[in-house]
Amino acid sequence: MDIIPFIQFTMNSRYITRWIYTGILIYIPVLNFFSLGYLSKTSRVTTIGGLGLPTWENKYEIWVEGIKVIFIFILYEAVPFFLFSCGFFLTTLSNITAFFGSITVKLSYIALFICSFFLPFALATFSEQYDFRSALEFENIFRGIKEVFIPYLIGYLATAVALYLCTLLIKIPYLVGFLLSSILTYYILLVATYYFTELFKTTTLSTVRITEDIIPDGL
Repeated sequence: MDIIPFIQFTMNSRYITRWIYTGILIYIPVLNFFSLGYLSKTSRVTTIGGLGLPTWENKYEIWVEGIKVIFIFILYEAVPFFLFSCGFFLTTLSNITAFFGSITVKLSYIALFICSFFLPFALATFSEQYDFRSALEFENIFRGIKEVFIPYLIGYLATAVALYLCTLLIKIPYLVGFLLSSILTYYILLVATYYFTELFKTTTLSTVRITEDIIPDGL
């Protein structure tokens, strides 16, 4: 999937403010619902019309949509969160339990990487159908991923590496690192949303593709 046109579009001075202020909020609880909701709306705009960014006319709707997105994230990350919590608790008890606790914490990172693998298509499914339950239909999402596995895997790994590098920026002092990390993290998520949504549209998961197959162009 070619993301260059999208990057050029989002860097246009007319549209850059649509996402840059939201990027500052991505690390702030409750306010980051706006950020997540905007990602979901961007996915919906991409599904329907391709290249573009949604407006901020309905801020409350975006915020509510962000709440639904965060619940999807929580449900997918329940296992790694549970492992991390248990591991951290074990490390505080004794030297013996601390050994097993450290192993459990490391396993939670692996679980996080695996469980997060399904989130891009879960978000795309939810955004297209605006149905919370559809994002949790794991078998359907896994089937869609298998249809485009190689580009999906490449996109996921590239996104994961880029997000990790953004976390390193937080070490820059005087809130400069925090702001840079927030904005760049969100922009990477925005570009990834576009990439995975375009990929999603090529699979049998997309109702847009199904409609186009049923109703040929020109009819």
